[in-house]
Amino acid sequence: MNFKWPFKKKEPYSLGNLPTYTRHQVNEPKKRPVNLKILAGILLFLLVSSSAFAGVAFFENRDQVVASKNKADGEPLKLKTSARNALVIDAQTGQILGSKNPDQKIGIASQSKMLTAYATLQGIDDGKFEWSTPVKITKSSDWSSKDIDTYAHLDIHEGETLTVKELFNAMFLASANDASLALADYVKNKDESQQEFLQRWAKKLDLDDSTWYNAAGQVNEDAFDYEVKSAKKKAENMATPRDLAILAYRILQDYPDIRGYYEKLGLVYSPNGDTTKTKIKLAEGGKYSREIKDKLNNPKGLTFEGMKTGSTPDTGGALTGLIKDKDGHEFITVVSGAGKYTDSFERYQITTDIVNQVEDNFKNEVVNEKSKVPGQGLAKNAWAESGYSHLVAKEKRSYWMKKSEKGKLTFETVKRANTDEVDDDAIVKYVGPNLKADYLKGITASDYKIPLTNQESEIPADENLFLKHWLMFWK
Repeated sequence: MNFKWPFKKKEPYSLGNLPTYTRHQVNEPKKRPVNLKILAGILLFLLVSSSAFAGVAFFENRDQVVASKNKADGEPLKLKTSARNALVIDAQTGQILGSKNPDQKIGIASQSKMLTAYATLQGIDDGKFEWSTPVKITKSSDWSSKDIDTYAHLDIHEGETLTVKELFNAMFLASANDASLALADYVKNKDESQQEFLQRWAKKLDLDDSTWYNAAGQVNEDAFDYEVKSAKKKAENMATPRDLAILAYRILQDYPDIRGYYEKLGLVYSPNGDTTKTKIKLAEGGKYSREIKDKLNNPKGLTFEGMKTGSTPDTGGALTGLIKDKDGHEFITVVSGAGKYTDSFERYQITTDIVNQVEDNFKNEVVNEKSKVPGQGLAKNAWAESGYSHLVAKEKRSYWMKKSEKGKLTFETVKRANTDEVDDDAIVKYVGPNLKADYLKGITASDYKIPLTNQESEIPADENLFLKHWLMFWK
């Protein structure tokens, strides 16, 4: 049975006929979150693009020096000589032109004095002492009573003084042992032995294949008070011809006034500065002029300008020389085992012969100061208003190649040199020869390459010009 609910359902309560309140919602545009990936991508693109732009601009505008793959033959000649060791070097560039046993370690005797000479010249330059500084002869450096035919020395005694200049000249011009020993004692550090002093300077000059005991170059047992007790009696200063050439090269490059020493025929010195007791001694240059020069077989008219003789019974006659030919080219030479050690003539004749061999087999190419280097055109320069600069040789350089080579020597070519250097004396670039050649150890670009400078000061150092060319991928 179905029942119907007897009560009527009531309406919900309201405020009269007013509609019930409902919240009005406004449809506002939604804010999209920042897409970090897209932003990062844009930034990355800009970064890569700018880096690529800068990289291409840098690559396109980098300094460019181009060398030829075809190089002329300038390798050393195998010298034919009776000397046991021989070496010929271009005195300006350090190019090795001829050699025989250049790396054999040999006794160097009085050639050792070149090392003390270099150290003394450095001391003058550094202001540690002056040429006029007096140096006292000590008991150890007084060799006045020794046999002068066996031990070359001055007539100078303990307690007397000579100036640095007088001792230097006596050591270098007359090979005086006492002068060399006294000078080394004065120049060295007070807390080091003479051997340590020599070893220190040998290391500075990269004379790696050398051994040192005393500044006079005496065999150890003949060095008297300078004998190194820890060494063998027969120990002696030793070096390779290559090391001797390096030493001579450094003296000549750093102290060019050493030229012309053979022009000094005699040595003049005054003990204690007393000119009333001035003494004179024949120099090596004087001996050469009087006894050797006119006897030499010297068809090319070579001139001896220095540097130092040396000999022992074991090494024979030896000479490290500075030789000049008629065209003004200078050569550093080293000969050892050139005749008996008592013979003075043979070492000079052999030196003359080996330089002649070099000139018979090589031809020389010279680039003069302020001249255009072969193969060079206008170099591109982003600093220049025109976009180009004209480069010329700042200094003279000469190079040697075999006479069998056809044509002239070529050089590296400067395609682009972006520099704001405007001074005519400012070095812009170095260019080297397209040459297969050997050089002395330690030779730098400034020694054998040609320094280039602006021909005229026509390049305004305007940064805007540089940026203009750089940003346009200047080609």
